[in-house]
Amino acid sequence: MIRQLPPQKLRRRFARYSLIHQALQQQQPQGKHGTYLEALSQSQALSALELGLGIKQRGYNIFVVGVSGTGRTSVVNHVLRQQARQLVQPQDIILLYNFVDRDRPLSLRVDVGLGPKIKKTYDMLVERMLVALERAFEADLYAMQRQRLQEQALRETEEALADIEHEARTRGFALARTSTSITLSPADEAGDCITEEQFDKLSTSRKQELERRAGRLEKRLEKALRRVRLAERESEEAIEKLQRETARQAVAPLFEAAIGAWKQIPRVAEHLTAAQEDLLNRLRYFTPQERHSAPEASQSRVSGGRAAHEEEEEWEEDEPLLMRYRVNVLVTHRKGEGAPVVQETHPTLSNLVGRIEQRLRGGETITDFTRIRAGALYRANGGYLIIDAGDLLRDSSAWEGLKQALKNQAIELDDPGEPGRMVSVASLRPEPVTLSLKVVLIGTPDIYYTLSRTDPDFDELFKVKADFDSEVPSTSERVKKYVRFLVKLCEDEKLRSLTPKGAGRVMEHATRLAGNQGKVTARLCELADLVREADFWAHKQNASCIDVEHVRKALGARATRNGFLETHMQEDILEGRVCIETDGAVVGQCNALTVVELGGYEFGVPVRITCRIGCGRGEIVDIERETKLGGPLHTKGTLILRGLLADRFGCDIPLGFCATLCMEQSYTGVDGDSASLAEACTLLSMLARAPLSQKVAITGSLDQRGRVQAVGGINEKIEGFFKLCQRYPRQAPHGVIIPAVNASDAMLSEEVVEACRARDFVIYTVDSFEDALRILTGRPWHQGENPLEPAIRSTLQHLHTLRTGTKAPLLSMRPVVSPRPGNHYPTPSARGPKAPC
Repeated sequence: MIRQLPPQKLRRRFARYSLIHQALQQQQPQGKHGTYLEALSQSQALSALELGLGIKQRGYNIFVVGVSGTGRTSVVNHVLRQQARQLVQPQDIILLYNFVDRDRPLSLRVDVGLGPKIKKTYDMLVERMLVALERAFEADLYAMQRQRLQEQALRETEEALADIEHEARTRGFALARTSTSITLSPADEAGDCITEEQFDKLSTSRKQELERRAGRLEKRLEKALRRVRLAERESEEAIEKLQRETARQAVAPLFEAAIGAWKQIPRVAEHLTAAQEDLLNRLRYFTPQERHSAPEASQSRVSGGRAAHEEEEEWEEDEPLLMRYRVNVLVTHRKGEGAPVVQETHPTLSNLVGRIEQRLRGGETITDFTRIRAGALYRANGGYLIIDAGDLLRDSSAWEGLKQALKNQAIELDDPGEPGRMVSVASLRPEPVTLSLKVVLIGTPDIYYTLSRTDPDFDELFKVKADFDSEVPSTSERVKKYVRFLVKLCEDEKLRSLTPKGAGRVMEHATRLAGNQGKVTARLCELADLVREADFWAHKQNASCIDVEHVRKALGARATRNGFLETHMQEDILEGRVCIETDGAVVGQCNALTVVELGGYEFGVPVRITCRIGCGRGEIVDIERETKLGGPLHTKGTLILRGLLADRFGCDIPLGFCATLCMEQSYTGVDGDSASLAEACTLLSMLARAPLSQKVAITGSLDQRGRVQAVGGINEKIEGFFKLCQRYPRQAPHGVIIPAVNASDAMLSEEVVEACRARDFVIYTVDSFEDALRILTGRPWHQGENPLEPAIRSTLQHLHTLRTGTKAPLLSMRPVVSPRPGNHYPTPSARGPKAPC
């Protein structure tokens, strides 16, 4: 059935509706995000979120699906923060030094807020401990006891060497003592050691006698030296015992107080006990005698241990002196905040799991447990983690690390090292921490279905899918919510207020973006941008409010900024470089409508489709397909056309023709099946020798039964042909043919509506290809004056006769229009099941 759309059906208008005025007068909800979330409310997505958040079992993480700008992130943040207030706040996580295996730091979970307090306890303990040790080792009593032990050892040494020294003098020898050795040397009558020259002047018998005496004395000397070494060892042990007892008496009260303060946490109390024992075993680094050989350690002690993370001393195992007695607060929370909601905006592996910072010393990198930093999984543990799926998948190791943590339900931090690293790395592996959180990934449908298809773990880990629609029903309540959102936006950003007509024009644009008169777009960010740009033009005109003229100006300026290529393509058509006819009638040629999308800006442009036929076996040659310029959807449309002809004529008459279809002056790829109706009309026009009107352009998809199906980009296609036709007002009226099911999608510009009202432009809707041919040729299909079907049958019979060799009068197959050179244009875009040609 053929219909002409009346002007009132070509655009939905909001400015006349009283609900716009009512919404502007109503009091706005309080809160920064109140009106925004109210306008964005999508029941299906919220229901899925509620399900995913309510099920605590493993694998019920959430993937939020939707296009950018639909408020996915804002809604998810708002819902999660509301839910987080009702959850139990998770514990703090701290790391402690492992005195058994320093490469495996201890991970402890303590009650909320205790992490910093435990760290403060350890820090104060270190400061007081250093002061107490310094005082104890500098006390007179310790000095007297140490001196007594040293003097006793010295007396025993002197007693052990006195006898051997006396005997050596009686036998003509002198005992020479240094700090490192004791030697026997021949002596003169005065008891002084003789020189080598004097020894050489001695007789041989005298030398032999001295050597015999020296041998006997050396045995006595070795025995005496063993007594000396034993005395020294006993003295060292006594001094070490004195140091240990002195240190124990100095620090025991400090450790006992700390242990008593944290006895409710057994692992902390045990660690403090181990720290005390470790300190007593490493007293050689804390005694005053070591200060001169360890200036950095001495400086650390004098400053009260405040430089714990500096390189105080690295004598033992490349570790700072006081690092063992420190606490690394990995994660802490404030009381009363509820469960954490963490949004990781840069989800690399280190930002998700954590990292171990390194420091360079002597050509190699070293580290310690105080340089471990928590990742988003640690910070969000016990709550919710929000990640953009597109950002996450840019780092394959981050995606694998997240899956591993979710599968194992544990966070295990490890430093695998950097690829190509040529220096050794001190690697740490803290104890794993149990993971209990809900991960919410936010991404586009393409990402979701790609992961579902290619990653076997995805469906097991993300069992809940929450869809955010890009368009929602345009109910009266929805319109009120949108207007309230716009009013709140103007208040928050100090913009001029909207007039009812201005708000109505913004809502019309929302309907235009949705592509359906019964819906509005859910991409509120685009509406907010439009209001901001309209406010700019209102400011330029010194207006007090944002009116409809300012919104129109903003839309026009946006089209001018983005329409550079569109303008040049229109110029090429007007100047004849691209051949598009808008007047007369031509056999085997029609104007199809396409959409070009560049950087988010879409515009329509007509394309000339031609057809030539000859004898053959029913082949339809698609030049775009043969040259590999046609996409699969375009090829599908051509194959459907072959099925249509077989259905209508193949059962009665052999299809003895060969047809060639071409989109003229198209030099890049083309896809979509919305040209199939135009191709069918062009081919049937050639078979019937019936000229097609060039004043009417056409778009639509066909099925094999000849029914016209919906396509996308209706508004852009109509306006693209209208912009061309308005350059030829004397040829009016022009028009377009669209599928009847697309009638409700019309949200055309005011210029097109006015042209239709003046009958300079006509928009037809059709249900079948026969209706389209009736408009283009002015002839009926099979009934009435000069029908098309008998003419097509006659041509098919004639071609079959020619192919089989029977003589018959020839029909003129001369081309009607000669080809012309053209320009190179971008690929018309596809729109899924409603893809344009």
